[in-house]
Amino acid sequence: MWRILNKRTLAYTWIIGLLFAGFASQSGADSFDYAPLNRTLGRVVNAQGRVDYEAAKTDADLQAFVDQLARISPDTHPALFSSRADSLAFWINAYNACVLAGVSKAYPVSSVTEIAPLFGFFKIYRFVIGGHRVTLDHIEHEIIRPQFADPRIHAAINCAAVSCPRLLNEAFIPDKLEDQLNSVMRDMIHNPIHVQINRETKVVSLSAIFDWFSSDFTSYVQARETGETVLDYVSLFLSKDDIMYLQNHPDFQIVFFDYDWSLNSQ
Repeated sequence: MWRILNKRTLAYTWIIGLLFAGFASQSGADSFDYAPLNRTLGRVVNAQGRVDYEAAKTDADLQAFVDQLARISPDTHPALFSSRADSLAFWINAYNACVLAGVSKAYPVSSVTEIAPLFGFFKIYRFVIGGHRVTLDHIEHEIIRPQFADPRIHAAINCAAVSCPRLLNEAFIPDKLEDQLNSVMRDMIHNPIHVQINRETKVVSLSAIFDWFSSDFTSYVQARETGETVLDYVSLFLSKDDIMYLQNHPDFQIVFFDYDWSLNSQ
């Protein structure tokens, strides 16, 4: 009798084990994974943020990541995005991956403005995220900017243009998102194609991004009582020497660079 019960117990244990293995496998398949995008960015983006779109066109990891985006989002799987960092990292990576996939599909082009007229690549082209078809403008202006109110996203999302801040050659990861956002914003502000302080002419030249989205930057500094202008925000990342110069020379002029929409290709 004991031998019969033991065999039955072993059989039940084996069946239960298979069931749990199945659940674990399904759960693992549903977990969000940035590794494919991380591998793609490491392969096709150089240290200057320039992209090998020809290589991206047939990159299997990029396609795998885009396929994952199509199934999963913070709306469809909220348990996977329990923190603000989880959701923000997702949407930044989603935006960058969609731009990379969309431009590489259309490549060769010399600018995203060639893909569709009147900036249609951002306003009309749709990408599937979590089962919903959305535009890049929707991701940026209806989700990232209003929901997270963090000016650093303007240094993190990439529009595939030369005047856009450098595309990071790694994925944004929730656990180190704060450091990554500070790093890309500091990199942008210390890059002379985005910020120049000419002490001879007393002119401060800024990226058009600081003009287009000035309210994002001024709202941030006003909320923290650290100033009320775009330059007050920029000063948060400037060297002490530059900050002291600007404070001692309040008669400087602020101008904005023309935006170069040439493709950020290698």
